[in-house]
Amino acid sequence: MQEGLLRCVHEVLSATAGTKAEGVYFVGMRVKGSAVHRKIDVVVDADSGVRIDQCAFLSRRLRERLEEDEEMIGVLGDNFDLVVGSPGLGEQIVLDRQYGRHVGRLLRVSYSDSEGLEHELTGHLQEVLLSEGGGSITLTPCVEKKSGKQEDVENVTLELSAVLRAVPEAEI
Repeated sequence: MQEGLLRCVHEVLSATAGTKAEGVYFVGMRVKGSAVHRKIDVVVDADSGVRIDQCAFLSRRLRERLEEDEEMIGVLGDNFDLVVGSPGLGEQIVLDRQYGRHVGRLLRVSYSDSEGLEHELTGHLQEVLLSEGGGSITLTPCVEKKSGKQEDVENVTLELSAVLRAVPEAEI
């Protein structure tokens, strides 16, 4: 079932050139429920963020695609919910491509050092460098100010291969 759903999602996304959903890419999918009633959550993103009208457009196109596929209707049944949305605040970054959208924002990053020890860092994302072999992110760490003095903080650059988890955080 998952493979068939993924195939349909990718077909719909590949046909978005020239439409309001152009530039939207697949991030992930969750299927919940039983054969009596399933819920399909499709998560998409775009380099400049996803708008609600893009999600609605993709939801309509994907539902049409699923309903015309007899094999998928046989697996899903007639009673299924389909939700197409964007990753929310607090959702883990899944694809390297998503980092670019978060430049200037606060991130909580778990990473492993060269000795395999795990660390956590919270800071503002300053730069993203992506390459075929991987890439890196540069953060300005958040530090607590002591007795009103402004501390100089050095940026920290992490290889994406060392990042275990990165989550955009709300600034308070």
